[in-house]
Amino acid sequence: MRLACLAFLALALASASVLAAPAAPVDKTKAPSAEEAAKMAAAAPAQARARPEKPRRLLVVSISPGFWHDSIPYGKKAIEAMAKKTGAFEAVVSDDLANFEPQSLAKFDAVVFNNTNNEFFLPENYEQLSGAEKEAADKRDAALKKSFSEWLAGGKGLVLLHVGIGSFRKWPEFGEIGGARFDGHPLGKRIATMKVDDPAHPLAAAFKTPTFEVLDEIYQVSDPYSRDKLRVLVSIDTTKTDMNVKGINRKDGDFGMVWVKPYGKGRVFFSAFGHVHDLFWNPMILQHWLDGIQFALGDLKADTTPSAKAAGKR
Repeated sequence: MRLACLAFLALALASASVLAAPAAPVDKTKAPSAEEAAKMAAAAPAQARARPEKPRRLLVVSISPGFWHDSIPYGKKAIEAMAKKTGAFEAVVSDDLANFEPQSLAKFDAVVFNNTNNEFFLPENYEQLSGAEKEAADKRDAALKKSFSEWLAGGKGLVLLHVGIGSFRKWPEFGEIGGARFDGHPLGKRIATMKVDDPAHPLAAAFKTPTFEVLDEIYQVSDPYSRDKLRVLVSIDTTKTDMNVKGINRKDGDFGMVWVKPYGKGRVFFSAFGHVHDLFWNPMILQHWLDGIQFALGDLKADTTPSAKAAGKR
């Protein structure tokens, strides 16, 4: 009996030490394998849906203080693969914040927030800075946000992939820019059924069936999300997806996953997909993202009339 108790105690202590051990640091340099990159290149559309009106430059930004998605390198590689294969745009993959200075940002037609997160215009060690350093960081943060919002409203484009919608959580205006706020993923990573809400829309053309299943980390968003403001193209089919989980905050049953909207004269495209690696060589998803990128760049024309208003016209 005494030996059994000692064995149990040893096992409990070992388990506690494992649970208390700090998480291994994320390897942000790990890139897709050669085999995975080849699958992306093969799955990328052979040509863009719209012919570019002029040479296009796309800035791909992937800064993510706090939680860092290991799918970020996959997003970079997939976008580069689509750019190379279709010739529809030049992809500039860079996390240099100098690109958001007005004179630099003017050289781009659109920006992709590739799983960006939180206040990424601020240094990641912001809380450890001195008072003077924080003041300087805050001043630059405000200047870059002003530069970015004015550039976008002036007629440029923004693509938000997955947690890109969770960027700038302390900046009120970004809720209006993106059209919603990230509100967790109570459904977790699972196979969920999606419904195509607007099948005739150009940015829904990649989806060939009224519903489809996707394995991904499934998001929930909150205000200012509204079909009175957004053209919602895809949402969760709640009749075919188990929604009986803790953490569901929406009371209206409306879980938008893909939408477009204007911001001033600019164009915004959001796709909640982008967590599970297999999506980055899924031909349907790559076509979907390419269409969204071309919309943001200004080449694929698409109506951004909010869903509620558009439904009234039909």
